[in-house]
Parts: sequence; C-alpha cells; structure tokens
Amino acid sequence: MTKRLLAVYLILVVLLAALVPSCTPTTTGTIEVNATSCGSPWTGNVSYTLTPASGSPVNGNNVTATFSVATGTWTCAYVSGGPGGAYFLKSVTSSATQTVVANQKTTFTLNFELKQDAAIQWITWTVNGVPYVGSQYEAVPCQIIDVHFLQWVLGCTGYNVTLNETSVLSITQTAGPAPATIFVLNDDCALNKTPIPQGLAPVKKSQVPSFNGTPVQRGANTTLTLLVPTQLDVKTVWQLVKCLNYTKAINWFGISKAPFELTQPPHPCVLFELVLPMPGQYAFTLQSAADVALVDDVDVNPANNHAMGPVLLLTVTVV
Repeated sequence: MTKRLLAVYLILVVLLAALVPSCTPTTTGTIEVNATSCGSPWTGNVSYTLTPASGSPVNGNNVTATFSVATGTWTCAYVSGGPGGAYFLKSVTSSATQTVVANQKTTFTLNFELKQDAAIQWITWTVNGVPYVGSQYEAVPCQIIDVHFLQWVLGCTGYNVTLNETSVLSITQTAGPAPATIFVLNDDCALNKTPIPQGLAPVKKSQVPSFNGTPVQRGANTTLTLLVPTQLDVKTVWQLVKCLNYTKAINWFGISKAPFELTQPPHPCVLFELVLPMPGQYAFTLQSAADVALVDDVDVNPANNHAMGPVLLLTVTVV
C-alpha cells in the first residue's frame, strides 16, 4: 500500500469513528433540590447533603439548585438554614432517598413549616350556656352546668392539625340528705368547638368519658361519697385548623331529681347527669381543667397546654 493510500485510509478511519455513535452508556443523571415554606415555593440559603450509596457526598448551600451526579441511590439530608423565624423541616418529598436514572432528573423538596404551638386557656363557667361570673351558684334541677375554654394551634395558616384533648371535672359532694348519683350519657353534642369556618369545620374523631380515669359507657353510674372527690373526664381526638381561635364548650352535667330514666333523659347534649335522690339541700365543690397535646408533632411551648378554672361552690335545693 502506497503512502498516499495509507493516508487516505487513516483519514477514513478517523471520520468513521467520529460518525459512529459511542457504545459507552451514559452513567450520570441530574438531581434538583427545591424547598417550600408552608406549602409555597421558597428559595434561599439552606445547607444539605446529597449522599450516594457509594462514593463521596455532595454538599449544597441553596435552593433551587441542580447537580450532575452518578446514577444510583442518593439520600438528601437537611443540615441547617432555611426560612428565617420559627421554622422546622417537616419532610423531604417525594422521599429522602431516591434513585437517580441516567439522563433523567430526580427532585428532592425540603418542606419547611412553622413550629407548632398548641395552647388552651380558661374562659368561664356557664349555666345553660350563659357565662357565670362568681364563686358560688345556687342551682335548681333542670339546669346544665358547663364550661368554656379558649384554644388554638399556631403554625402554618390554614393547615390541619390533630390534637389529643383531655377535659376533667372534679366534683365533691360536701353536704346533702343522701349521696347523689352520676349517670353517663356521653352525648356527642355535649362537647363542641366554635367557630366553624366554611369548608374547614373542626372534626371530632373520638369521645370517651371516664370515672376516675376508667373509661365508661353510656348508662354507667357512680354514687358520690361525702367529702371524697370524684373525677369525671372525657378524652377526645380532634382535627383542627391552625391559627384559628376556638371556643371549646363542655356541657358537663344536667341536674335532675330521682328517679332517672336512661331511655328518656331530661337533658339533651350533656356528658353526665347529676341525680339528686330526695328533697333537701345539696352542696358540691366543682373544678374543671383541660389539656391539649399535638399528635405526631413537637410542641415548642408545652407550658401552655394546660388550663384550670376556679373552684365553683354549687348548691341545689330539691323540694
């Protein structure tokens, strides 16, 4: 082969090599890291680490950011930073660990929310739903003794939050011709919250009453012992909307004279019925309290999760 033909041959080989696609597969993909604040897109300084199943990690310090990385399994871990103020990282979506595929984009989203703070405050005793200011009240049979609390959960506006709530009434009979009896009615409407925003109504998921911490069913009863406190309580689970102030109303008990018929109770929408067995004057010491607790969330200020009302001295005359 002449030198001229050899040169032409080499040129053709080079041209063919340039035109024929490479058989070496692509081994990289793209990771994009985004962030949200209370559900809305957020950009800014935030530190995180992208760690492969094998190999060296990649550090990021802002969002939105993209990285060209090797294919395979990668994990995104939050380090520090994010929106200013009382925020925390709620989640990484769609998952903190994902698989990067060649020539495709994999997205990690850091979701920040405001820190949660559930709180409750005492408002007032009420009689038949009407606020009562004072430490002594002379009641008559047929009235309902109830209470109001103010409660809220701070956080991202409009988001739902689930709460465990325990409400307690301590009742002590201090005088009377005979021991009074308390029956369980547990009407669902005995415990409610207002306001009810359109489309955002609070949802009560459960309601369980107790005598001295032991759950009881409708129709159960207990007889009071003179000068010995009895604890009536009700445990509820609620789904509420953050950043709304709710009035929590509890109709603790109706007052009635014996005999008491469970099939035709004299009061609707009460948790319990206080039944007075005979004529005479009865006296009771009452005190109510309530606790709230976030479900599956960290409360930044648990000190305001408890509220207790003042003592009410209740007298009832049966003729």
